[in-house]
Amino acid sequence: MHLPRLIDKAKLHRKGLLDGYNYKTVGFDKHLLAFLKLNPDAFEETANRIDDDAAILAWVQENVAKHSLASIEHWNEVMVSRRPDTAAKKARFLHFLKEAGGEERKDIRTYFDLIEFDEGRLK
Repeated sequence: MHLPRLIDKAKLHRKGLLDGYNYKTVGFDKHLLAFLKLNPDAFEETANRIDDDAAILAWVQENVAKHSLASIEHWNEVMVSRRPDTAAKKARFLHFLKEAGGEERKDIRTYFDLIEFDEGRLK
């Protein structure tokens, strides 16, 4: 479920539109690229060379490390349920939640929840 977002970031990064944010070295993006064992630079080049997300997915499927369905499901569950696990991460999480307009929300506990809320998919 994260691949379309990763494709968008690769395109924005190449255009210099991520305001210094390097998606390849942090967060879900870094973890997904590592899990798939995709070279981040090769992925970015492909995402910018091919216009169609379905064709990029086909390239990804040809170039990723092969995982069992159980392994993929486990990885997805771990990523979707990730929470801040240190005081510093919790403070940063709460800062971003406040910036997104959810300061009073108690139901937003995971990084995935925060992204969904910030992008308007979690009401």
